[in-house]
Amino acid sequence: MNTIAPLNAIKNLNDAVVWMKQVLDAYEEGTVEPKEISHLAKRAQKRIESYPPTDLEKEHKDTVIDLSISLSTIDRAEGNFENFYLNSLHEELDKVSNLLGTG
Repeated sequence: MNTIAPLNAIKNLNDAVVWMKQVLDAYEEGTVEPKEISHLAKRAQKRIESYPPTDLEKEHKDTVIDLSISLSTIDRAEGNFENFYLNSLHEELDKVSNLLGTG
């Protein structure tokens, strides 16, 4: 399996959203282990928390943090719940990306 790059620099809040979408896609392709994603999502959460949002981003920062927390639990998604989890996470990432005006 390949590894994914961690979320290092955030120029805007959508960088984190795009990164999470890429990680989710890699998981669905089977190229990344859930435990690796969980670890990287926890690190990304810390970066997002320390990111100073613009005025537009302020109202969405908590949502992006919540999504990174959800992504960090990917290693717990099993069975029928896994499809629901993945679909919900995709929908929420798309929604926040659209709200940020970059989706």
